[in-house]
Formats: sequence, C-alpha cells, structure tokens
Amino acid sequence: MDLSKPGTPSVTQRLPERVVFAGVVGAMLPLLHIGWALLGAALADESRCGHFGCIEPLVEAWEIGRWLVPVLAWPLLGLLRVRPAWHVALVAPLFLVPLWELSARPEMLFGVLSTVLAYPFAALVTAPGASWRQRGLGVALFLLLCGALAVPG
Repeated sequence: MDLSKPGTPSVTQRLPERVVFAGVVGAMLPLLHIGWALLGAALADESRCGHFGCIEPLVEAWEIGRWLVPVLAWPLLGLLRVRPAWHVALVAPLFLVPLWELSARPEMLFGVLSTVLAYPFAALVTAPGASWRQRGLGVALFLLLCGALAVPG
C-alpha cells in the first residue's frame, strides 16, 4: 500500500481495523480447531477406543489441533488484509500460551476463545508504525489480564 497517495488511510487510522480483523480471525480459529478435533475423532481407528468410547482420539486430535490451527492464522490474516500477517501469526502464540496456561482448563470456554483476545493483542503490538506507547499499552493490558487470571477465586 502506498501511503503517499491522497485519500489512503495512514497506519494509525488503520490500527482499529487491524485489531478488529485480527479478532475476527481469532474467532474463526476455535471453529477450525473444533472441526479438526471432530474430523480426527471421526477418522479414528475403532481399535483405539477405550472403555469410555472413542474419547482418546478426540483428545489427541484436540492437542494436535491446538498447535496446528494457529498456522492457519497467517493466510486468514492475509485474507482480511491484516498486513504484515506473518508478524501477527508469529507473535500471537506468545499471547496464547499464557492464556492457555492460566485458564483453569484449556478445553473450557475461555481456553478455547483465548484466540479472540490473543490475536488482537498481537496485531496491536506488531502494528507497523505504532508508537512504543501503543505497543506498551497492549503488553500492559495483556499482563493485567494475565494477572487477573492468576489470582485464585
């Protein structure tokens, strides 16, 4: 995008759009994750089923999908014009892993929907042309969220 053309939005004007679209990608990723886990359970070998039915392949597919699905974030971010998409895709797991670890159980609703929070934080922190104040604000808000999750009760 050539920012020298008149009428072209500046980087700071596109920052809210970038954060919102990263949140949309974050909302799409749990759906892909659930789809991956269900596909893994549907294609599971019947001989691996235990006493409680075929739950083991579902859990295994869920764990694999936890790391596979964020790889799909890069093309999705690019599709929604969050550029450079690979910056957000690489930084988002740094926000995701603490949220997964601090949530009571990763398969709970917050653990699944943590991508809705992690990708906007990553988009804010990696925004081209963002000031250090904006980046610091994103990291501070994330650390405040992690602190709130770490407090028991």
